[in-house]
Amino acid sequence: MDPITAYGLASAIITFVDFGTKVAKRVKDLSEAGDIPEAFRDIKTRLPLIVDFIAHTQPDIDKLSPEGHEAFKEVVRQSIKQVGQIDEILKKVTISRGESLLKKTVKVGVGLKEEGRVQKISTALKDSVQLLTSLNVKTAEKERPTLKRWPTELLPSYKDATGVFLLPFSRDEQFIGRESHLKSIASNFETSTRVAVAGIGGVGKSQVAIEYSYRFSERFPHAHVLWVYGGNIARFYQGYKRIAQSLEIPGWDDPGESILELVCSWLSNTTSIYLLIVDNADNIEHWWPGKYKSGGSLDDPSKNLSKYLPDGQKNSNVLITTRDNRVASRLAKTLKPIVLQPMSKDEAKSLFLSKLHDQDSKHDEKEVYSLLEELDHLPLAVSQAAAFIQENDISIADYTSALHGDEAEEFLDEELDDARRDEESVNSAFRTWKLSFDQIKQQKPRAADLLSLLAMLDRQSIPKFLLKMPEVTTSLTVLSSFNLVTTRAGSQSFQIHRLVQRFVQLALQREDAMQQWQDMALACVSRDYPTEIGVAEWPICDALAPHVHVLTGYRYSTVDARLDLAHLLCWAADFDIERGMYIQALQRAEKSLSIFQQHVPETDERLAAATWLYGRLRYYQTQSASDMDAAADILQKALRISMYPSLNYAESAFELAHLYFDLCKGEACLEMGKASFECWAEMEGLGSVRTLDNMHDYALELALLGHEDEGIAKWQEIIERCPTSDAAEATKTVYTYRSRAGIVEFQGDAAMAEILYAKLISLCEKMYNPEHIHVFDYRLSHAEQIMRQGRLDEAIRLSKAILASCDNSSEWRIRASCLQTIAECYRLGANHDEESTYRKRTLELHEKNLGSEHKETVDAKEALADCYLNIFQPSEAEGMYQKILTWRRVELGESHPDTTRAFECLGICYNHLIRDGEAEQAYLAAISPQTSADTRLLSNLCITLEAQRKWESMESYARQACEIGNGDQDTAYRNLVTALEQQGKMEEAMHVRTRLLKIGSGSEEGERKHGGCMSKLPPPRDVRRFGRMIHPRTWSA
Repeated sequence: MDPITAYGLASAIITFVDFGTKVAKRVKDLSEAGDIPEAFRDIKTRLPLIVDFIAHTQPDIDKLSPEGHEAFKEVVRQSIKQVGQIDEILKKVTISRGESLLKKTVKVGVGLKEEGRVQKISTALKDSVQLLTSLNVKTAEKERPTLKRWPTELLPSYKDATGVFLLPFSRDEQFIGRESHLKSIASNFETSTRVAVAGIGGVGKSQVAIEYSYRFSERFPHAHVLWVYGGNIARFYQGYKRIAQSLEIPGWDDPGESILELVCSWLSNTTSIYLLIVDNADNIEHWWPGKYKSGGSLDDPSKNLSKYLPDGQKNSNVLITTRDNRVASRLAKTLKPIVLQPMSKDEAKSLFLSKLHDQDSKHDEKEVYSLLEELDHLPLAVSQAAAFIQENDISIADYTSALHGDEAEEFLDEELDDARRDEESVNSAFRTWKLSFDQIKQQKPRAADLLSLLAMLDRQSIPKFLLKMPEVTTSLTVLSSFNLVTTRAGSQSFQIHRLVQRFVQLALQREDAMQQWQDMALACVSRDYPTEIGVAEWPICDALAPHVHVLTGYRYSTVDARLDLAHLLCWAADFDIERGMYIQALQRAEKSLSIFQQHVPETDERLAAATWLYGRLRYYQTQSASDMDAAADILQKALRISMYPSLNYAESAFELAHLYFDLCKGEACLEMGKASFECWAEMEGLGSVRTLDNMHDYALELALLGHEDEGIAKWQEIIERCPTSDAAEATKTVYTYRSRAGIVEFQGDAAMAEILYAKLISLCEKMYNPEHIHVFDYRLSHAEQIMRQGRLDEAIRLSKAILASCDNSSEWRIRASCLQTIAECYRLGANHDEESTYRKRTLELHEKNLGSEHKETVDAKEALADCYLNIFQPSEAEGMYQKILTWRRVELGESHPDTTRAFECLGICYNHLIRDGEAEQAYLAAISPQTSADTRLLSNLCITLEAQRKWESMESYARQACEIGNGDQDTAYRNLVTALEQQGKMEEAMHVRTRLLKIGSGSEEGERKHGGCMSKLPPPRDVRRFGRMIHPRTWSA
């Protein structure tokens, strides 16, 4: 009977996990003892995985979809069956001690017969693991807690609909007019996926877009309604980030993911109906910086926003509002933009009266029309005028008269230029705003102060938590009543109209008060910016990012303000690093360091912190040996001026350890790695999460630099200290598995390392997301362990999958490691043509990011040159080896093993090119620094000596090779026989031949042909990945 039917799913799972664990342990023990067939190798790896998957999926069964639930039941059902078959086969083939020879022979035969069955079970287990992985990922995606990127701004939900509704403004229940424009928008969407609405500032484009959004949602209640601000690159990015979060697009919270590309791709390919409003796409420089003067960007100035506007299917509706007709025409593509003109006088009158609370009162129609004409029927100006009249209880005639006063004239610069409007029309709104501003200053000075502060920030999504001024609530009420400030949905953030902001800035500039309010705004943002950046702080940093972008563009004159700016630049650069925006981070760090150098003494820890941050970023951006030296100098200075113990000291030492590793300075690397770890231990204790994290790095450095036992001891210490650490439980588990993986990897147990890395992948996919940098790192390590076990096709497939997933990631080293692993698999499989393709790509990536003179680039070049030799293209390899040799002689010295290898490889090139004299000199240069030359190297030298008929020299070096007693002794003795025979020393040659027969190599097969032997390449260097932690460290997550 079906076990699930008989006992129920929960009981069946418990039974399977108990039985499966016992069988898995039995397979492992027997495999290690060598008492079961080789076919069980994959069973040993996959059975524990599926037991673990089923055990951990059990609590989440109810969270699976109906289809997922059925799939899970089927996996459990099949797994119970497969474990039973494994147990049955084990009983048949396991050889027990004391059994007769006959029984042993029979069981060996049965084992051979059952190999095919075992392979089928193994494949079935693999399929089950893949299916369970998919189910786990889907569950994790559903249950992953949503990080609140805007902690002060509630995600609005205006309707009971299945679609996401991200409109940040409430509906205007008194919306008036614009019916023809609303119908035109709907009509244009029938033939195009993009519609643009253009018009001068204050004409009501956004209000029309808001009204259309609500009507669209009523018509399509299941559709997504999305809103993005398009006039500022930082705000555009923030809007897309919010969309990605709300739609739960996979990868939205990964700092290495491009949010703009992620959202654009999703919107371009989804079959869901949606309306995307891109509001205020006014700055043409942001949309096409290649054609127009660059308007700046978050990271790379060459990027433009037009690339990230989706071109969706028929279900796609993108509505753009802009003041610039050029932007409208180009973004709308096939259709002409809908040009929104000022209201008709009747519409303007209705709007004006609707804003007056006493609209039932009788107003002189002539006075009303006179005022509306003065305001040019501009909706924003009309609304503000009505608010002013209502608030101050003055007559319409008095208001109209005030507009013509001497102090009412304020001109806007080219931002208000429009070919369809004259100057008088442009200035009318500013007259209204000045009257309102002056009246606010008289009635409530605090409100005027608040407006002055808001004008210094990014004009949209100003978080309420920034506004820590007296009487904030009542001041905002006053400003809102004059329509100078708009309260966003949820009342947690505010925005100020662009033209109002510009007017306030001009007014403050005239009063010589701009600098005062810029300093005040900077102090507000600096006060609230997190000083330590981890995942928990991302929402605040995201909310402040647009304001940081604005404030760092101002010039400050006082020392206090400049120091506030330096602090803010440091913290913002740290957040840029978390998001993978290293170019912008480097620029900010450099500016911060310059300010601190001018205003604080060298003993100030703030200078040490800025120096460390700048050195760190210089290190991440190195492209040459001179860049590495410069970064080292900066980090060494940071170390010198830092207090001990301190965070600055520990982190400077940490970065220096990695830098020295890159420079092949092993002793210096270990010294700095130990210093960083010990500094954290002294500050926070041995059980601190940061101490354990740095201890892991130190253990890895020890293991990679030949001190495997010491490294393993450190990893063991981490495992022992994890239970009492201050880390979160998930982090403790990751540290434990990471340490175990390091131990077994350096003990040579690739099979166990594979299992542990698979577990780390599973843990970190739940802890972060499947495309987080840590997950990529562990996936690469997992593929590498599979490669070391000889499963080359599987390792290639896994590495290519990683490469495809991270192809657009800013973390280029992950891509380089993928390419290197794939190339190494092809080398091991003797597919050198494919190998050369991936070696070239690896080299190109290193040259692009590190420059041609970096050690890693030189190593990548050597791997490609080796590949050329393997496919008999010595002419291609010769020039590369010469450049490699030149670099290593200068940077590493004549006696360094890498230098001698380059000499030997160059000699092999000359040998292939029949330039034996040059080959001889290269081999001798490789031999001279060595106290005991390698047998292979001596044999290669003998080949070129034979070609030159230098028999005495050949005899001498062949004897040396024979005396070494290791390596290819057969070739060494054959070389000696040839040299002796050519000199006529037949008796001694016969004696050597006899000795050759005794060591088992006396057949004539493979007998030398004069001058026809091929030189043997030295073994490739065992390059293990040692990734610099330029992504967020585990403890900061």
